[in-house]
Amino acid sequence: MRTVFLITILGLISLASRADHIIGGEMYYTWQNSTTSGNNYELTLKLFVRCDATASQIDAEVNIAIYDGAGNYYTTLRNIRRNNLEKYTATDVDPCIVNPPYVCYQIAYYTVQAPLPTNINGYYATFQRCCRRTSLTNIFSDDNNVGGSYFTKIPGTHNNFSTNSGPRFSAEKGTIVCANNKFRYDYAAADPDGDSLVYSFSTAYTGADRNQPKPDVSDAPPYTPVSYKSPFTAAQPLGDKASIDPKTGIISGIAPRAGLYIVTVSVMEYRNGVFIGEHKKEFQFTVESCVRQVVAALPDKFADCDGFVINFVNNSTPNKEYVWDFGDGNTLTTTSLATFPHTYADTGTYRVKLTVDPTSSCGDSAFSTVRVYPMLLPSFDLNGLCTTKPTQFNNTSTNDVGTFDYFKWDFGETALTHDTSNLQAPTWQYTTPGNYTVKFYMSTTKGCEKEISKVINIYDKPPFTATGDTLLCIKDPLQLHAESAMPGSYSWGPLYNITGENTPDPIVSPKMSFAYDVTFTDLTGCVNTKRVNIDVRDTIHVKTSADSLICTGDPVDLVAYADGEYSFTWTNLDTRQIISRTNTVTVTPVRTGAYYVQVDLGSCTSRDSVFFRTVDPPAAFAGLDSTICYGDKVLLQASGGAFYSWAPPETLTSPRKASTVAWPKETTTYVVTVTDTLGCPKPVTAERTITVVPPVPAFAGNDTIVMKGQPFQLNASGGVQYRWTPADGLNSTTVHNPVTNYNRDITYRVKVFTAEGCVGEDDISIRFMTGPDLYIPNAFTPNGDGVNDVFRPLPVGFTKMEYFRIYNRWGEEIYSSVQYLRGWDGKKNGNPAAADTYVWIVGGTNIAGQLVEKRGTVTLIR
Repeated sequence: MRTVFLITILGLISLASRADHIIGGEMYYTWQNSTTSGNNYELTLKLFVRCDATASQIDAEVNIAIYDGAGNYYTTLRNIRRNNLEKYTATDVDPCIVNPPYVCYQIAYYTVQAPLPTNINGYYATFQRCCRRTSLTNIFSDDNNVGGSYFTKIPGTHNNFSTNSGPRFSAEKGTIVCANNKFRYDYAAADPDGDSLVYSFSTAYTGADRNQPKPDVSDAPPYTPVSYKSPFTAAQPLGDKASIDPKTGIISGIAPRAGLYIVTVSVMEYRNGVFIGEHKKEFQFTVESCVRQVVAALPDKFADCDGFVINFVNNSTPNKEYVWDFGDGNTLTTTSLATFPHTYADTGTYRVKLTVDPTSSCGDSAFSTVRVYPMLLPSFDLNGLCTTKPTQFNNTSTNDVGTFDYFKWDFGETALTHDTSNLQAPTWQYTTPGNYTVKFYMSTTKGCEKEISKVINIYDKPPFTATGDTLLCIKDPLQLHAESAMPGSYSWGPLYNITGENTPDPIVSPKMSFAYDVTFTDLTGCVNTKRVNIDVRDTIHVKTSADSLICTGDPVDLVAYADGEYSFTWTNLDTRQIISRTNTVTVTPVRTGAYYVQVDLGSCTSRDSVFFRTVDPPAAFAGLDSTICYGDKVLLQASGGAFYSWAPPETLTSPRKASTVAWPKETTTYVVTVTDTLGCPKPVTAERTITVVPPVPAFAGNDTIVMKGQPFQLNASGGVQYRWTPADGLNSTTVHNPVTNYNRDITYRVKVFTAEGCVGEDDISIRFMTGPDLYIPNAFTPNGDGVNDVFRPLPVGFTKMEYFRIYNRWGEEIYSSVQYLRGWDGKKNGNPAAADTYVWIVGGTNIAGQLVEKRGTVTLIR
């Protein structure tokens, strides 16, 4: 579905919008009767307001001022109470609009009797109110200080119509119209006397201001018209595609774009051909988005006249059935929106019809005029682009389609409205330089029409280029040059040492600094002049950097300083090779040598040179990488320079000396920075990595109890070689798992060696006891002094602990374990247990495979 826009008449505004509550007004009169001194009239004021206006926003009372026909104040009818409030909504809503907005407005009525004396010129009855809403599309109101004047003119006795009743607009209904589509709105008026009525659009008027939004006495006529925004006017308040029928009051045409529009309609009252008076009604249009279920859309016409093949464009609602009638007897039914060609058999004008979704109640149709003729190729040329001369435009279009019957030129001056012409070959005088978009529209007697545009550059002086300011050797001639894209002539001067002065490329030979002027004249006589300054030199100079020492392999910038913009040539004196043709170049000398630079200005030359002595940087050496054991020290020895700095310094004895002792705790890479005094100040670094073997994890095993008479196998770990002492009872002292047959308590010590030769030591205490048996103490003191802090059974000759449990005096289990030599630390749930007597039970399997169980008590002492 395609999005279009919606117009709501008289402020038929969706309640979602917000603005000032009054959206229009009308006042009319009705003759009641005559008196000896005048006539009695009934005045009716209608104010159109939004439906969402609050009770306080709708005036409960109004004042109507009375002025005679000459604008003289007569009286004010005060405190006229509102006697009715009617509500109108859109009832005839197009069912093919998707989710149509809610349309609503109200009319507040104020009626009063007005006895007026007879006079010749009649009376004005006026009501003024401020302020109109801001952001109106067709009038200026953004300062929120634009009000409205609603009035009626009662005729006097000069034409015997003082007993007349004025017309009043009678069509009060809400209507929805989709913008950019055709619409029709019946806005007829009725006249109580049956007089003839003629309708037209007319201006709206201002009235009151924000300082006095509801004046006690409204101003006298005449009233000030509102200011309309281009392209809208009082006669075209909805644009040039909408009009009002002067006989019926029907507003129709193509609805405008989205926005809010103030529209005033005038009805002229005639009786038997005699003009009686004019009546006005102001109302507001509101444009909002809406969507139709089906929209047929194609261009209004295809009038390019490019031959017999027409490429039809379909901009309709997608995914529908499309029925084409090409006007030549051929039809096509398709479901595609793609552009497609149709070939006509003969020239002529055809009426094409496109029907979209023809079987639907919401189907839509569109028409287009197609003009089929051989060829119309628009083009134009022009002469003269200078602000001092008129520009001549010429139609050079090719036309095989009848004859041209209309031209329109738009010369692109956006600030002007009269920069147009209907001539075939017009002229236009531009006064300001700049780029202008010229549009050229044409049509033929066959109805073909096309438009082209071209951007032209208007100048105050004809553009051209000339040789820039330059240097010249006094020995040389110089060819100058001027050039323009425009045809024209050139003239050089003064005539000093110059040949070819009337050509674009003269030759000059000045013997002193001099300036030549060149004048360019285009074919229309526009003139421009430029000057070429020539700085003549009999000598030129160049200087480069001073000789210096540099480090071998370092880049160095060669810079030449000259007293002018010359050509430069750098040469390596060692290789005789040119290395650069700019004033600066970077080189990396590998040995001592020199470079020279030469500058040239034609036949004038100058030269300078620079010498570099290269010095090798220090040959820094930090020694070979090595490995040490944890806790050992190592000597670091650097060489290659005069000054040394080691890092990191934290584990070094002398980080500022070539020789230093290191005691790293972990693998460390030491970096030494070496400098010397031989002329190359560049520091050089070297590295040495000391790999530190971590502390040897020597482990002889946990202290244990062994049953007397039973062999026991030791099991050390942490290295690749082992040495046990003492040798008492051991079957070997050099394996990690020797067997002992000793029967007395003893402590063995083992030295453990790594592959790098690092050593670690550990010992194991073995207690020999009679067994198999379970030895269990009867008390312990868990006070953290390291003595008797843990209560545990000592199994001798047992292969497995089955259980070890401890209970308090209430039978609550507070500790259990099945691990060998594990015991209770005197805590319950992480907190110290009370000093008391506790019951224990222990069971285990001895070396004979028997399950042995013991029970008893233990005292916890604190």
